[in-house]
Amino acid sequence: MASNAFTTSILKLAGGIALAAALAGAAWSQSAPDLSGVTVTVGTPNKTGLHRQLLASGEANGTPYKIEWADFDSTPPLVEALRAGHVDIAAGGDTGVLTAIANGAKITILAGWVERKEGGSAILVRADSPLKTVADLKGKKIALPHFTKQHYQFAKALDAAGVSWDKNLILNLNTTDGLSALVNGQVDAFVVWDPNTAIAQKQHGAVILQNLAKVVDTPNVLYAPTSGYDDALKRAALEDLTRRIIRAQAWVNNHPKEWSEQVAKLSQISLDAAELQANRSSVEFVPATNGEAIAGWQKEVSFFFKNGQFRKEFDVKDVVAKDFDDIVESENKKLAKTN
Repeated sequence: MASNAFTTSILKLAGGIALAAALAGAAWSQSAPDLSGVTVTVGTPNKTGLHRQLLASGEANGTPYKIEWADFDSTPPLVEALRAGHVDIAAGGDTGVLTAIANGAKITILAGWVERKEGGSAILVRADSPLKTVADLKGKKIALPHFTKQHYQFAKALDAAGVSWDKNLILNLNTTDGLSALVNGQVDAFVVWDPNTAIAQKQHGAVILQNLAKVVDTPNVLYAPTSGYDDALKRAALEDLTRRIIRAQAWVNNHPKEWSEQVAKLSQISLDAAELQANRSSVEFVPATNGEAIAGWQKEVSFFFKNGQFRKEFDVKDVVAKDFDDIVESENKKLAKTN
């Protein structure tokens, strides 16, 4: 009898555990949204951004949603595509995003990301150029993709050197046309970023007149259309993808050799250019509410507004996703433990 009573108790206990597990599973399935019908289009403004990082690191694998890719030459056309509903998340220069917001675009900044090394934002000249300083650029023709991060950095560099902004001499050219103009002697300098800087150096003998991160270096941004941020399913996908993006960047930081090989293959650039870019870059994500980030972005907004290039001045704190801070901080803590 005692044995039967014991067996009965065990069966009841096992049944209770099974029931608890079933209830827990049901609760989990109710709390975790079904993202199988969600598609997230990832925008990339250069040859080495999110698209290649997520693929090379393996973080694009096994997502509960579908990923599509949209690649661009720079941030401004990417932001226009995002504004039109063709891109759901992107990472890139802050200036293009702040410009779009100033012009009425509904964009939410999910996080900031900072370059911890010298990076590749630079003013380039030909190897035989007599120009040696930013002050020497007075009266010279310069190629620059307008309203990119480098637009702001270059404007600040000119200010520091006492050179006025001449709209007739500072030509709005994309990265391909700008490099061609420099190589063919149609402009005296070319303002650009990696991997374009590295390509110009390694394949065309260009030299750096001024590294622009040494002038001013506000954080870049991870951002999404506010409509996507406000949509429950899309937002759940964005939260998961933000974690993957942070991990992908950490992989890039910690695997420069593998990253160089991958990006050379994926982006079809020379290995030596890919290696140059990888070795002078180390990026870290920070919460969008980070005090230094907010202050830097706000100064940038004020700078362009005072110069008449922004239609309105706005409070950056109103366009950041405060609830994504925990995502950034928790992923950074996990990465710190594993590194």
